[in-house]
Amino acid sequence: MNKRKKNSLLVLIYSVMLFVCFGIVTMVGRLSSPSPDKTQTSEPVIMEVTEGETKESETQPSLPDLESQTTQEETKESIAESKAEISSDQTTETEEVYKPPSIVIATDVHYYSPDLTDYGQAFWTMAKGDDGKVVQYIPELMDSFTRDMEELKPSVVVLSGDLTLNGEKRGHEALAKKLEVLEEKGVKVLVIPGNHDINNYNSASYMGKEREPSDIVTPEDFYRIYRSFGYDQAISQDEASFSYVYELDEYNWLLMLDSAQYEPENKVGGRIREKTLAWMKTELLEAKKRSVNVITIAHHNLLKESIRYPVDCTLENSEEVIQLLESYRVPLYISGHLHLQRTKTHKPRPGAPEEGYHISEVVADSLAISPFQYGVLKWTDNNGLFYTSKELDVGKWAKDQQVTDDNLLKFREYGADFLMDIVSSQVYEKLKNLPEEQRNKMAGLYSDINRAYCAGIPVDAAWVKSEEAYRLWERNLPDSRLFAEMNEMIRDTGHDFNTWECALEYGRRNDGIGNDSSPQS
Repeated sequence: MNKRKKNSLLVLIYSVMLFVCFGIVTMVGRLSSPSPDKTQTSEPVIMEVTEGETKESETQPSLPDLESQTTQEETKESIAESKAEISSDQTTETEEVYKPPSIVIATDVHYYSPDLTDYGQAFWTMAKGDDGKVVQYIPELMDSFTRDMEELKPSVVVLSGDLTLNGEKRGHEALAKKLEVLEEKGVKVLVIPGNHDINNYNSASYMGKEREPSDIVTPEDFYRIYRSFGYDQAISQDEASFSYVYELDEYNWLLMLDSAQYEPENKVGGRIREKTLAWMKTELLEAKKRSVNVITIAHHNLLKESIRYPVDCTLENSEEVIQLLESYRVPLYISGHLHLQRTKTHKPRPGAPEEGYHISEVVADSLAISPFQYGVLKWTDNNGLFYTSKELDVGKWAKDQQVTDDNLLKFREYGADFLMDIVSSQVYEKLKNLPEEQRNKMAGLYSDINRAYCAGIPVDAAWVKSEEAYRLWERNLPDSRLFAEMNEMIRDTGHDFNTWECALEYGRRNDGIGNDSSPQS
């Protein structure tokens, strides 16, 4: 082989070897590179599939597809929630849900300042000659009431007269401090005077065996002490009396009437002044123009509520007031003064037409007498009114306060026994020339009926008349005034007087639709 051919052969061999080496390098690089459709990991993933199982890749979507679907669903839910929140915000801005008001009525508190007595002989002579008010525990009773109101949180608390025992200035000032505490707890308080409160010259202190006159409250004093409890917040005030209008909300007003007579000194009976009647007419007309319900609150009674107490309880000009209130379809008049729990709807005098609208009255019992009740008036969701009485639980308050006085810890029983003892002792003293055993039985029956009468609970007349004590009354004192009073109470307690309800003329239900139905008692 010549030299030229030999060189050509060497070139060809080297070329083939170079081509083979290039091919080997290329294949090794492809084998060592990661697959584009798989995730690179530091270690190989080994999946064991047992017999009878199906591989995930054959039955479920691949991981990227599942994440995509989840993200889409979450996005849809997020958008829906955002729309709902926006819609809710827009609804709140345009139409808030109406919350009906509620009020508490506490009347005839008869607060007495401990600074005015040492609870000696003179004090107990006064207390035992009274009608069962627990004057000795009124401060504690008001503290318990404050705790109840803090929990109940009514729109307002109304004290409808006879704020003090007999108009003692120190009593008024001490009560105002109690009411300030109540307002500090977030509860608004409204007051009006009663027949005991202004220019009352029975105001007294009791120290040892001595009863001494104490400072009275004049009309100017009354306004100074109580102006922050309704008067400063009134939308209208009467110039002739301590009457005013308080706006509960845009649908409901409270017409707070001063029915007491105290010029030049206090009287037991009540009357609405002529100038006040004119002012009332103006306010009622304005309420009618605005389609506002008006609830009237005063101390003295509008209707003849009691056979037992026919004098000095009903307003002297009640017929005139009834006519005015009914002409503007006022649904309810709330009062106190009687120290009884009563409800009644006005009925015209015999011969007068009975058709048409007639006002109702609720008389609240004295907070200071067993069973220590206050009234709760609620506006219902369907545009009605519902009243019920509620007993103050002083015993629970005393326990929570770690009080050691057993009378306060068992206050319900103590108060009932105290009332029974006071009334039965007074009756017992009037039953002269009878054996002691008979006097005790007769006085006890009278006291039992009186307690039910105060609380507004029914008395079973048939059961009472079957009792031995009743027969003793029939045999010994059939014509006595006491026996007549007991029979009057029996007739007057035929049913329960602790609840009342009606529909309102105007207002708003929670569905936002106005209600123009006429009130029905």
